[in-house]
Amino acid sequence: MDTTRRPLLGLMTTGFFVPRVLAQERLPALRNARGQVVRFADPAPVGRQVLTGLDGRTTLLERYQGVVLIVNFFATWCPPCRQELPALDALLQRDPGLRAVAISVDREGARVVRPYLAGLGLKRLPAFIDPEFRVARRADEATPQDPFRLFGLPLSYVLTPGGRNFGYVAGAMDWSGPTARALLAEAAAAG
Repeated sequence: MDTTRRPLLGLMTTGFFVPRVLAQERLPALRNARGQVVRFADPAPVGRQVLTGLDGRTTLLERYQGVVLIVNFFATWCPPCRQELPALDALLQRDPGLRAVAISVDREGARVVRPYLAGLGLKRLPAFIDPEFRVARRADEATPQDPFRLFGLPLSYVLTPGGRNFGYVAGAMDWSGPTARALLAEAAAAG
């Protein structure tokens, strides 16, 4: 199957938003909108990433290093995100050896994210905002050196305990299922 993508205008397919992508870029063929896993052949360090909290204070992503870390990108307008964020929160409650952060790419920032998250009743999942795409880059503006490239939402990157980008999940994932458990175990073993 040819997985070469040509520039597309943003479109909504089964709840998975696909923005314009770089011409002739090699991307995985999306079979569906639910949890397609992609593992990187050579996990690269994500480097220094500054996260902005809902209160405006900043912290470094490396603060969460030392265990497997899920970096989830979401938006309040994304229907599958509404299901995935509570699933990640539940995962953190079941497995204290994992860490996850949720990063909103809503342009309106904390003003819309704060009430949205309150309505979801999350207890353990730390949330941050990235309205100017400083942590994540839209695929049509990204370079190969950008560790977090967004070509759809929700999109979750899985980092090794050493802070290397092991792979990602495009679309909503059943974080309690066997596919997710295998991915997280492989990332842990990769160090």
